Amino acid sequence: MNMKLSELFANVPDEFANMEFPSHLATDSRDVIPGGAFVALEGEKTDGHKYIPQAISNGAGLVIVRKGKAPANISVPVIELDDPERDLAHVASRKLRAHELHDIIAITGSVGKTTTRAALQQVLSSRFRIHAPERSFNTLIGCTATIMAMPLETEICILEFGANKPGEIRELSEYFPPTIAILTAVAPVHLEGFGSVEGVLQEKLEITRPASISKIIYNNDNEYLSSAFKYVVKSMGVGENKDADFVISHDTSYNTLPLMSFVVAHRPTQEIARFTARIWGKHNAVPLALASATAHELGMTLQDCADVVGEFQALPGRGRVIILDGGHKFLVDDAYNANPASMRASLETFANVRCSGKVAVLGEMRELGENSVSYHAELSPLLADIEHVILVGDIWREAMKGGDYVFADDWHAALDELKKISEWQGLLVKGSHSIGLEHIVGEFAE
Repeated sequence: MNMKLSELFANVPDEFANMEFPSHLATDSRDVIPGGAFVALEGEKTDGHKYIPQAISNGAGLVIVRKGKAPANISVPVIELDDPERDLAHVASRKLRAHELHDIIAITGSVGKTTTRAALQQVLSSRFRIHAPERSFNTLIGCTATIMAMPLETEICILEFGANKPGEIRELSEYFPPTIAILTAVAPVHLEGFGSVEGVLQEKLEITRPASISKIIYNNDNEYLSSAFKYVVKSMGVGENKDADFVISHDTSYNTLPLMSFVVAHRPTQEIARFTARIWGKHNAVPLALASATAHELGMTLQDCADVVGEFQALPGRGRVIILDGGHKFLVDDAYNANPASMRASLETFANVRCSGKVAVLGEMRELGENSVSYHAELSPLLADIEHVILVGDIWREAMKGGDYVFADDWHAALDELKKISEWQGLLVKGSHSIGLEHIVGEFAE
């Protein structure tokens, strides 16, 4: 049962005092569900208070605003807060601490958070009552929304912690202290906010600071993380390195439908299991193995995990393989995000696929700071054996001067260029989310 408004907030009007706080919370008026709460936040580009009428039209049963910004003659209950985002985080923190949970698992990293979370949710759901974000809700308000929707019977809560600038992971860890921390990777992402990869590392390590932490599970193949946790007793490494606690060995044969196959061995006990999954690229073995290692630490066998992972479906935009034309073509939907590490991994996988006629539509990688052009230029050798390469964005133009590529200003132009190519068997679509390459995927997948 959710708590009453009068138990959560001061100065609630008497007529609303016994109203329960809704289990669904949205900051986008388009995401409001009937009876849910709409939180009007002030952002850099827009002010959520402008969209209160739309939220009410979509069925909002409660509106939360900054003090002094409540609209006149509103038809639903309104709560005014000094700082809606943080005041609600305090409420969610109280709810989280009040639950008698088995564990609170928080996942952070430059890449692979959402795939790890989805795999972990699927594996643990075979044994525990799990609650996790419905989407990639990895901000303060996103984690708050996840926790406010958590059912009373939940045994394990899974959260994603993201950050664009210093201090955000620390804040999340203080509001929602995890008992298990998973770190997927440290890579040159959001460098405009962090300044360097070392800055990214320091931010990600904030997830391990709370006294509540009992276990740290990390990608041992990542040089930054392996160095950081080499002598940390409560940490467990996962990766191809032979000194990892959970060692990954690849056995992958690619054809027109990549089927990833790998073995995970728990080095301390010599327990072994073979995993298979229909997901793009051997780099995704790490997220699946991180999820399985965590489940193993919670009492599941590796074989239990492998059985569940065999049914895992990649999320849209994150390594999903879509079969087209009755099996004669395939499209790799890797369009949700891109950074140098994930772009390199995806292109290396594409190079190993045996098919006639490869096409890559690659959006530029954004938020990489002053070295952005060089990060793009370094990928040039991986494009050499792809028959048709369409590069979207000005950064690619500067990085790939003189190359035999087709350049496009946006996804619309890229789609027009793609339609000119009549014969292809494999299509890779990848780029930063803000470019909108998912629209190209939609042209073929729907």
